[in-house]
Amino acid sequence: MEGTKLQRLRLRDNLTGQGLILATLGLLAIGVIMIYSTYGAARPAANWYERGDAREAIFAAVAVLVMMLVGRADYHFLAKSPWPNNRLLKHITPASLLLFLGLFTSAILFIPGVGHSVGGRVRWIRFGPFGFQPPDLLKLGLMIWLAVYLSRPERKMLSFWRTFVPAMLVIGISDLLVVTQNFSNAALIGLAAAALVIMAGVRWWYLLLLVPLVGAAFYKEVVHVPARWSRITAFVHPYDTSDPNAYQARQALIASATGVNPAGLGGGMSKRGFLPECSTDFVYSVVCEEMGAAGAALVTGLLLTWLILARKAALRAGDSLGALLAAGVGFAIILQAVLHIAVNMALFPTTGQPLPFVSSGGTALLTNSAAIGLLVSVSSRRRHEGAADAVEALPATA
Repeated sequence: MEGTKLQRLRLRDNLTGQGLILATLGLLAIGVIMIYSTYGAARPAANWYERGDAREAIFAAVAVLVMMLVGRADYHFLAKSPWPNNRLLKHITPASLLLFLGLFTSAILFIPGVGHSVGGRVRWIRFGPFGFQPPDLLKLGLMIWLAVYLSRPERKMLSFWRTFVPAMLVIGISDLLVVTQNFSNAALIGLAAAALVIMAGVRWWYLLLLVPLVGAAFYKEVVHVPARWSRITAFVHPYDTSDPNAYQARQALIASATGVNPAGLGGGMSKRGFLPECSTDFVYSVVCEEMGAAGAALVTGLLLTWLILARKAALRAGDSLGALLAAGVGFAIILQAVLHIAVNMALFPTTGQPLPFVSSGGTALLTNSAAIGLLVSVSSRRRHEGAADAVEALPATA
């Protein structure tokens, strides 16, 4: 889209952007309330920064700031290089630097003394009382880099060697850095990235060539790992009380069913040690238990509204970069939400996927809010259709 001009809608004239922000704010508010309710059942920590509910409120406030700042930026800066005339350095862009940062931080987790283990898996880098999960940054960086890479004017979408293979190599490296410590996150990253590649116009049947590799990875990292394979067997028999691996799924169903007679905010019992990870992986069940069908419908309705608006932003984007950005980050977030709800309803094997904007977790909250900001930025830039008082003509440099 070199040389074309886009209109920049002010936020008050950008109904799609307004809707995305309001839906996100609604989910953030529910998240802060539910995390406060969840931690209210626990013994208060000596220091405020050790309380999960206090940290969540701080991260939510910072997330709103990040969303608004990124939403005001022109998303085309992600594809701009400070050295556009240099044959080698012209490929160094904010998108590639963000991807490199995600790859680098995910790689150093394997250095002894750097990575922090939680539940037997090294997924965190600690800074005092605060933690950082590199896979969340890697997921966002990969989706942004793919959008920039696949939207280049010189890119040939039907080329196997020049387009598909390089994209798959980067996706494969990203997954390799994540899969041993977090298989569900690696699967989510791979699925979202593959979907973006197909949406960009790459022949879908190219992906069939990867089926043997995916099958081998599944066998090695799931079938051959008892802790993960036991989750599959527990999913098949969730009511088997003799199987300890079915405990979480069973307790999540009990909490969700209790929502027929909601316990009210703070009155739920699942968070009192009955349902592990109730503030992250199973927060939707706590919503059902304490807020009932109305709370579940509110969360689901906000997610559906968000999905519709993200799709609209992608379809109405002014150029291919905007369309791929909106489609990629939107698909990744909604896929994570679907997996979370499916696990809580025992419709999918137990995985460690939080509910976007609702579950506790600062890294995911900030990266997802930055993704929403990109969606708002995309929705505020349209193809020029004539003079209007509410718009400014901007050059599209992607």
